Amino acid sequence: MTLKKAFLIIAIVLVFHFVGLAFDAYGVFEWYDIPMHIGGGFAMAALGLAIWIEGVEDVTFKGWFQKHLKWWLVPGIVLGFVSLIGILWELHEFILDEIFPRALELKHQPGLADTMMDFVMDLLGGVIALIVFWRR
Repeated sequence: MTLKKAFLIIAIVLVFHFVGLAFDAYGVFEWYDIPMHIGGGFAMAALGLAIWIEGVEDVTFKGWFQKHLKWWLVPGIVLGFVSLIGILWELHEFILDEIFPRALELKHQPGLADTMMDFVMDLLGGVIALIVFWRR
């Protein structure tokens, strides 16, 4: 995974997001939010993996860590990155709902269950990206 590929994946997800906003897909299709969060998690995991490969992959571990830590460290860091971005995205939606409640017709956060499902879908997208892109 390269940074260029990761940014391309992010751009594709953003295009679908803006198309969804422009044509009210989030309002018309209640399910539209789910694949968007999977795509967002996938894109952020691709970015996290690209950052790892570009900047951290050459770190050498010693002893037991050499064989075992990398198997847990890379997915942990990448999924942690996906989670952080997911939390920041939900915070952004909360702020939009609280600051601009009447200006925006779309309610970004209908409730706690929706937010929790968004987090799960973000992580699912991240796991899919790890399966697809992570070289073992």
